[in-house]
Amino acid sequence: MIRLEVVVADTAILLAAEVYGAGALLRWESCATVDGVYVEGDTIALVADQSLYIIWDAAGVEDTTWYRTRISDSGVGTTFSAYSSPFQTAIHGLYLSVDQFRAFVETPLSDEALLILLDAAAQAIVREHGPAGETTERLRARGDLLMLSRPALSIATVIEDARWSALSLADDDYELSSSGQTLYRLSDGTNPGWCWRGRVDVTYTPFDDTAERQRVQRALVMLDINYHSGLTSQQIGTWTETYAANSVFNYEIERAAILASLGGGGWIV
Repeated sequence: MIRLEVVVADTAILLAAEVYGAGALLRWESCATVDGVYVEGDTIALVADQSLYIIWDAAGVEDTTWYRTRISDSGVGTTFSAYSSPFQTAIHGLYLSVDQFRAFVETPLSDEALLILLDAAAQAIVREHGPAGETTERLRARGDLLMLSRPALSIATVIEDARWSALSLADDDYELSSSGQTLYRLSDGTNPGWCWRGRVDVTYTPFDDTAERQRVQRALVMLDINYHSGLTSQQIGTWTETYAANSVFNYEIERAAILASLGGGGWIV
């Protein structure tokens, strides 16, 4: 089951009689490849002043199914807009939806504006901590211990001395600690070794940290919404404002602290 968030701007204009008229529809299509033959899935009636529409695709596969949308008149569908560019569910990289964010915070920002802030926050999280789901790290270690930057739920592959004489290790050549953070090199496996050799590529599935990423994404967006350049205090009665030259610096410190609170980035020992 795939959940899509589609933003349709200017719905009041689209619903005008001279455009698509009352009952205009958002149509979505899906395909297994980006340039294949798309099949229409369903339609959603446009509502004036509503820009965010939720689509559920029971047959969709995350990171595999491609989608595109267009607008048409009601029912018969004789008038169509151009198709959107093909996209996948991860196009925005959102951990929180607009509706979920609004459950935490009241803001006059439009859905489109919130999507931009949520997307920027999600991108910052990925830059700092890597994407959710299976990931590959190139690590260098001394001795028989190799520390991953995130706790691993399972290990897919381990390639030792990846830069030169790459050796794909067997499952009995290493052992994952109970915490999921450390790999031990074993001396009695198929490819025995007393210590890790060269640079090591580890492909693994981290523990699910979606809830933590949602928390950090929410905090980053709230920081952006509440940030006023240079403003350190204000007073309503007999209006007073105070500005500080280092407020941008303070913003960057707080933003970095929020990102760091997700954890990860462990030392390689």
